[in-house]
Order: sequence, then C-alpha cells, then structure tokens
Amino acid sequence: MDLENTKEYELKRFRHNDLAQEGVQELFRLSLARCSKTRQAHKAFSKPLHPAGPTDVNGLKKIDPKTLVQDKIDLPSLPHIFSRLIALMGDSKSGIEDFARVIMKDPALSVRLLKIVNSAFYGYQGEIGTISKAVAIIGINDLYALCLGTSVISAFKTIPIELADMPSFWIHSIACGIIARTIAETKGFPNRERFFVAGLLHDIGRLIIYRYLPEQTRAVLDYALHKAMLLYHAESELLGFDHAKMGGLLIKKWKLPRELEHMVRFHHSVEFSQYPEETAVVHVADVITNAFAIGTSGEQLVPQMDSLAWKQLNLPVHLLQKIEESIDTRLSEMKNILMS
Repeated sequence: MDLENTKEYELKRFRHNDLAQEGVQELFRLSLARCSKTRQAHKAFSKPLHPAGPTDVNGLKKIDPKTLVQDKIDLPSLPHIFSRLIALMGDSKSGIEDFARVIMKDPALSVRLLKIVNSAFYGYQGEIGTISKAVAIIGINDLYALCLGTSVISAFKTIPIELADMPSFWIHSIACGIIARTIAETKGFPNRERFFVAGLLHDIGRLIIYRYLPEQTRAVLDYALHKAMLLYHAESELLGFDHAKMGGLLIKKWKLPRELEHMVRFHHSVEFSQYPEETAVVHVADVITNAFAIGTSGEQLVPQMDSLAWKQLNLPVHLLQKIEESIDTRLSEMKNILMS
C-alpha cells in the first residue's frame, strides 16, 4: 500500500480530531509512520468505513443503565479476596504481613503479581521473590490495584465472538493501562498502579453492553460505521447512555474507589469528573491507544482529543514518540502475564 492511500485512510480515522492541535498532529505523524511500517492499514482497507446501507434503528428503545446494572443482569463478582483487602485497608493496625497473608491464599493471583513486579516494565533491581517484599516495595494501594486489574480479565468470558474479539479487546485495554501509567509516571503522580487499572478498565462497560444487549450492540456498531460516528456517540444516541457510564456504574456496584469510578465514567467527558487531572490521563491514554491501533474494543475511529485535557496535563510532545517506541515490547510482556 502506498503512502497516499495510507494517509487517506489515517485521515479518515482521525476525522473527529483537530490536526492543527499539537498533540494530535504528532499522534497523526506517528500513526502514519506506524501504519506504513507495519502495513496494518492494508487489512483495515478490506473493511469499508461505510456499509452498503443505513441500519434500521427505529425499533430500538432507550434503556436505563442503572436498572440494567441493578435488576436485569447477573454481574460478574470479584473474588472474595477483595472484601478482605478492603477491610485491611481500613484497619490502621494492619501491616504488610497481613496483606501478604491474604494475597497468598490465592496462589494463581500471587504468581501473576510476582511476574508483574519482576517484569522489565517495573525495572526493580533484584528479584522480588515474595508477596511480602512486593507489598513492601510497591505499597499496599498499588498492589491492591494490581490485584484488581489481574482479576477482572477472568470475570468476562461469555461475549459473543461476532460482537467482540476478546483478545483484541484486552490487548487494547492492557495497552491503555500501560500508557496511562507511563503518563502518570511522567507527571509524577503517586500510586501509579491506579492509572494502570483505570486504563485496563476504561472500556469495561462495553463488555456489559455486548454481553446483555447483543441485538442493540449490532445496531450500534453498524450505525456508527455507516454514519462515520465515534462509537460512544452512537451508543448515547441509540441506547441513551454510553459504555463509559455503564463502566462507572459497574465499578460503583463493585464498591471500588470513587476516584476509579470517575476515571472510567468520564474518560470521554473529562470536564465532568471530580478528579479531572487523573481522568485526563486515562482520556489521553485512550486516544493514544486508538491512534496507534493497538487492539480494539469496537471503535474504528480515533476519539477526539480533549484539548483542555491535553493542556491540563502539559505533556511534552516527544513523550508520544517515546510511548510509540516502547509500547509493543511492554505490551507483549504484560499480555503474556495477564492473558495466559
């Protein structure tokens, strides 16, 4: 595929963005180079941006997402370990060994955590061989976040294959988590694992929609494709809510931290979050992940970069190239740990 055809395709993917915006301009340049180098666009060109005809959406009814979460569906439950960890976090007398003992009661979780903290992504000097040492080095809050992130993936398995490519979904989600953590590290945020988890879970509401509203999902996907709309706009128009709101409700239902709820709920509408800077990190990470076409949760276009969120973070533009150069290696390692 020649450069002109690749550029035309990338312009279509970035159609909802302002290419004059500094961050978007650099993202487009990197995405174009990435696409040309890997020729991923050739496969994408085989799938038209517009289907043959419009989708009939007249029969679709608006749905109350709160009712859906509370009454209509059997939500996946988090392992009992989380209620015990939350209780320990609220107990001022608890210590490292208390947390380690709880985590070690789940051998599979313990193994995954040790693999993660010993990965090149973390870069700690010397091998971390015990959960106690991991808690001591990483901290209770961050290790709790990692416990959460590694457990959620296994909670969603029964999604119709024609609606969602689950390996691709989790590749997209893990990449967003890695990029969110990288941005948080650049900005000097404490407790950076919360950003990894927020990135990992940012599209979790889409799995609820796919799993429990398959007919509506097909209509939304076709409608967005035909109208060249961003998928979350099509969700709002046809369903009355989007996946971000559903994800926020799910996290609230799980009684997870309010900050995490807002980072997921408002990652497409940062201005409404009570934690705007933290939510901006997830928003920018999601845009970057989509721009680099790393997996997909169903979206074919690049979501609009919120200019205020970009300015709020005040990221150096060269960080985008640094992320692009390192993401594939980091993703490969983390994917092997979390998806094995």
